[in-house]
Amino acid sequence: MAALDSLLFLWINATADTPPWLLVLARWMSTDLPTLALLGILPLALAGRGGRRQLLGACLAMALAWLAVRGVREVVHVARPFELGLGVQWLDHAATAGFPSFHAAVAGAWAAGLVAFARQRWRPWLAVSGGTALAIAWSRVFLGLHFVSDIAAGLLLGAMCALVARQLMGGYGRSRRAVLPAT
Repeated sequence: MAALDSLLFLWINATADTPPWLLVLARWMSTDLPTLALLGILPLALAGRGGRRQLLGACLAMALAWLAVRGVREVVHVARPFELGLGVQWLDHAATAGFPSFHAAVAGAWAAGLVAFARQRWRPWLAVSGGTALAIAWSRVFLGLHFVSDIAAGLLLGAMCALVARQLMGGYGRSRRAVLPAT
C-alpha cells in the first residue's frame, strides 16, 4: 500500500514545471476556500427551521470530524511526504502527523453534513459541497502536504461523522417533539 500511496502522491504533487497560476489556485483552495465554504453556509441560519437544522447539522459533523482526527493522531503518527523526502512541498507546514487529513475530514464532514441534512434537493448540495471538498482535498496532495491515503481516510471519516451527527440530531428532534405539547 505504501508504494501505491507514494506513486499516487508523486503523480499528483506539483513539480517545478507546474504553471504558477495552478500553484496559486491550489494554495487558495487549501488556505482560503475552507473559510469561504464555512462562511458560505451561514445564510442557512436565515432560511427557516430547515436551514438552521442543516447549518447546525453540518457544524456538528465538522466538530465531530475535528475531534475524531485529534483522537486518531494521538494514537497514530504517519509522516507527511515532505518528512520522507518525497515530492515538493509548496506550502509551509509543520511536521505534524498527517493521517488522517484535518482539511479533508472537516471538508468531508461539511459536504456530507450539508447533503445529509438537506430537506429536499440534495443533488445540488452534493454537487457544490462535494466538489468543494474534493478541491480542498486535492490541493493538499498537490501542494505536497498529504498522501492520498491521508485524504481518503479524512474524507471517509468526515462522511461518517456527518452520519453520526444526523443520528444525534434525529434523536434530538424526536425527544423535543415528544416533550413539547401539540399545537
